[in-house]
Amino acid sequence: MAIEFNPESFNPNFWHLYELLPDWKVRYIWLYGGSSSSKTYSTVQAILFFTIKEAEDTLVFRKTHNSIEKTVYKDFLSVIDSWDMGKYFKPTRNPMRIKCVNGAVIDFAGMDDPEKIKGISQYKRVYANEISSFDEADYDQIRKRLRGKRGQQIICDFNPIDELHWIKESIFDAEAKVQMPVELDNGIVNPVYTTVTEKWRNQEQEFINPKGKKEKIPSNMVVIRSTYLNNFWVVGSPCGEFGFYDVQTIADFEADKIKDYNFYRVYALGLWGKVNVGGEFYKNFSLEKNVVPKRKWDKSLPLHISFDENVNPYLSLSIYQAKGDYTWKIDEICLENPKNTLKDTLIEFKKRFPPNLNGLFVYGDRTSLKEDTKLEKGQNFFTIVQNFLFQYNPSLRLPMKNPPVAMRGNFINQELLATGLYTISENCRNTINDYEYVKEASDGTKLKERVKHPITKVTYEKHGHLSDTDDYFLCEYYKSKFSKYQLGAARRPIIHRKTRKFK
Repeated sequence: MAIEFNPESFNPNFWHLYELLPDWKVRYIWLYGGSSSSKTYSTVQAILFFTIKEAEDTLVFRKTHNSIEKTVYKDFLSVIDSWDMGKYFKPTRNPMRIKCVNGAVIDFAGMDDPEKIKGISQYKRVYANEISSFDEADYDQIRKRLRGKRGQQIICDFNPIDELHWIKESIFDAEAKVQMPVELDNGIVNPVYTTVTEKWRNQEQEFINPKGKKEKIPSNMVVIRSTYLNNFWVVGSPCGEFGFYDVQTIADFEADKIKDYNFYRVYALGLWGKVNVGGEFYKNFSLEKNVVPKRKWDKSLPLHISFDENVNPYLSLSIYQAKGDYTWKIDEICLENPKNTLKDTLIEFKKRFPPNLNGLFVYGDRTSLKEDTKLEKGQNFFTIVQNFLFQYNPSLRLPMKNPPVAMRGNFINQELLATGLYTISENCRNTINDYEYVKEASDGTKLKERVKHPITKVTYEKHGHLSDTDDYFLCEYYKSKFSKYQLGAARRPIIHRKTRKFK
């Protein structure tokens, strides 16, 4: 079927898909990034284009069936209408299907339709729209059931709203990546028009087949990151001859940059992050203000270390330095099973920070001073630390009693995070996750979500351990400031709100 298309109708993401969809070796295509970057719209255009070209079937999934009609199904109808292709594609609403005159179909279904999931082997492609709302088990069902045809593909798009999402941990971080050029010279448009923000491909791998011979699995996954700056209907085309410059949309992104930098990182820059939805314990934590480039150990200053005695998912040790009113975290040690022991943690600390003569101060949970029946008489958590690190001449700094959780949280929020007196080195990833993910309970304490480890089956608190080490250190280091803060809080009058009756 010969149909002519105007190249100026397409954004960069389309041209990358134009190159990838005919490549039988590419099984997985991931498009992620900011909003208004034409991830979905370009994918819809590409699927319609290749439905005409190849006469192959496509299945489009969203998490729930009820969400389809007003979202991705509507996008397909919009593209068909803008191309004036109504005579080539016939849509139906029940069941949701778009049929091409060449016999190929585009079907729509929710992951809540088990029968549709079972019958996906007939399709050439599956498009998982907004896959960040899917469970990992949903994705596993798709990739295992899509089989039996050469060149079958799974296309996924999403916004990187959660640094701890299964997509990042199980797929992106698990793959060895090879950076790819972000420009294409496909002979149709100038290469400058095909620029995206980032593109990478996984590496080919070797394996032993059932006959004992070495074989290679070709590189089968491509990831494309794009932002609103790659959308010619937001920023205009590079040549200025087509597209649209949307002043209001650009101004809105710039406003987000000032108002909520986390939101800006995800939805404007298309970077992995955490979108605040309310209820965070550390309300004044800001990536922009409180996270700094990796800081080196200043050997002219003492080291400060703080512990949390919980061993799951790791035993937490935080390392800080300080000067005057300023404190900064330079490292964290979080060894998981089977090295989640105090001894292994201290050995790792000594590797990273050999003994020096400028002092070592030790902080932590005061309850760890209690004698442990598993240890020798007179020993506790902190005596083990002091004995093991005797070369550092460590000094123990513990409060008379642990400060109340709600009070210390308010102090750290208002006096240290909001003012920028305390900063965290960007390499302390688990600590940063704590500040972003720990929620506030109804009584003002930390709401610590409990999860089960997939391998050890041990139940533990998912977040909060490293921020606890920070709490112990900060409240003790800023002891005088914290005492004044507590006194001021105690003196604040209690306001009783009068109830009003409405007739």
